[in-house]
Amino acid sequence: MKFEIDLDEYLLSVEVTHCEVVEPDYRCRDSDWDYYGYREMEFEVISGSVFDEDGNETELGRNGCAGVAEQYAEDIEDRLWTLIEKKREAA
Repeated sequence: MKFEIDLDEYLLSVEVTHCEVVEPDYRCRDSDWDYYGYREMEFEVISGSVFDEDGNETELGRNGCAGVAEQYAEDIEDRLWTLIEKKREAA
């Protein structure tokens, strides 16, 4: 799944490569992960742009995308979960 993420001065094109949501199973006592459920995601920033104070756009390139993905990984993941949940609700 591909998404556009607007993050501060960055506009990122992000592809979710793995997304798993395991619902809680309160009958299962094998592990707390099974009991409480969990969700996990892997993503890749495919492309991106950065905007300066004047609104000028500059492409990030491969290394720039990797740097932004590392620096803002938690924020990107939070926004992706929000978009995925909205997409689920709409279906």
